[in-house]
Amino acid sequence: MSSSAKKEAVLRQFRQLTNATPQDAHRILKAHGYRIEPATDAFFNDSQAQLNASASTSSLDKNREREVKERLNSLFDRFRDAANADQDSDDEDGPVASEDPDTISIGGALKMCEALDVSPEDVVFLPLSYYLKSPSIGTFTRKEYVAGWIMLDLSDTLEKQKTALEKLRDELVKNKPLRLERFAEEKNNSATASSANRGLYEKVYDYTYGFARREGQKSLALENALAFWDLILPASPTFQREGSEGTFTQMQLELWKKFLQEQTGGRAISKDTWTQFLDFTKEINSDFSNHDLDVIDDFVIWAKENLPSDGMDTS
Repeated sequence: MSSSAKKEAVLRQFRQLTNATPQDAHRILKAHGYRIEPATDAFFNDSQAQLNASASTSSLDKNREREVKERLNSLFDRFRDAANADQDSDDEDGPVASEDPDTISIGGALKMCEALDVSPEDVVFLPLSYYLKSPSIGTFTRKEYVAGWIMLDLSDTLEKQKTALEKLRDELVKNKPLRLERFAEEKNNSATASSANRGLYEKVYDYTYGFARREGQKSLALENALAFWDLILPASPTFQREGSEGTFTQMQLELWKKFLQEQTGGRAISKDTWTQFLDFTKEINSDFSNHDLDVIDDFVIWAKENLPSDGMDTS
């Protein structure tokens, strides 16, 4: 194969991976000697190239777009109506359905999870809620439900959505870059532009704080924080598990939870503590000897005194 043919093959592969425009693809590949891996890394650190890619792929054929939206609206109505039917059959029991025709509430969300064969306590429900812009646990609006599933590989059937969820799970645990359309949205929003380059796990971790917080509350109730740390931290790239290079352990998480329950008087968790604890999990070693984050000082002092000798028992 000639040198020119090799470059064309690399160019096609690069564009398949990134959706980069031809101009950006040529520019980035040339700058990195037509090597796929460094060029791909460079693309995901190039905000303008990602915006260009998003703009070039965001428009659907009008007929196709209408069909996709019709199917997604039908699914939305199915879950909302199923929840309403359940409530009508038993007004005393079961989750409350929404009276708003453009909102799925907790009852409909449970029906959606059932149809997708996923537990509402599965961590993949968090990145799904993030992409569907759920404002709170078990709440979805029609507009964002439709737009979110379009962003997630045009997933307009349940089978496509199940496939998209498994892909989303992989993107979460590997902290992969945001989907280009969502990246473009966040980059163009002054409130989120500075964090748009973060990976999916970091974005979902940050989103979870507001998602899990009770309506009208500024801080996250301790019981909710503990439950969501249990859910999301084991999916972190910093968490020690099979296939991960993370070093933060389940034992350390249990110590953290025990400290909060026994030493803080049940105090709610502030956004600063929520955010800085993730940073803490990235840096701390197994015996806490390299700690230098002030916000966690009291915990580290307590943890060193209560670190189990066998490294496991935290009861």
